[in-house]
Amino acid sequence: MKRNILPLLLILSFTVHSAFANTQTVTLNLPEAVLADAIQKSLPIEINEVSEALAGTIAVAKIDNLNLSDQSLAASITMSGRDVQVNTDIGGHQIKLNVGNVDLNFDVNAALRYDKASQTLFVLPKVADQDAKVKNNEVGNLIIALFNGKEIPITIDKLQPFITDIGSKKLMISMQVADVIVTPDTLVIHIIPETSVQNQEKK
Repeated sequence: MKRNILPLLLILSFTVHSAFANTQTVTLNLPEAVLADAIQKSLPIEINEVSEALAGTIAVAKIDNLNLSDQSLAASITMSGRDVQVNTDIGGHQIKLNVGNVDLNFDVNAALRYDKASQTLFVLPKVADQDAKVKNNEVGNLIIALFNGKEIPITIDKLQPFITDIGSKKLMISMQVADVIVTPDTLVIHIIPETSVQNQEKK
């Protein structure tokens, strides 16, 4: 499951403050409410994990009650399954059981870590609480097993550079995400800017 929502988050970010110390980083502080709104607008997110026991279109349909803490988050998740089939073995024969559409609700906690070298944010979700329908539902348990306790990589594509003309020169500011930190109520993104200047050709 890979999504690149960082550009959207950067556009929506309200608080930008520069800390030009030795590392020359730019810090973006994204409030919890803004992050929740950005995530909600990116839904549904289809889960592409392969399962031999399950077939169909599985997606995260809704995320409510987002709560940020130190390098982790908690939320209520609604999963949807469309045209779901369960593959089972009966008497040595593989049989596909058509289940149809399924909707599941549960709470999840997730730890986050960022790897600068690969520009990847890793999310490790763990189901904290399930309603009775999920606990006693084989299909629900199969859907949860697709991601529960498994680290999900979210690739952060290279940010578009800022380019402007200054007289006869073209100024380019490229940006690389140095770190992503989760704090109570805020997602903090540290960015390292790199500047370059090019002479423009005379027409």
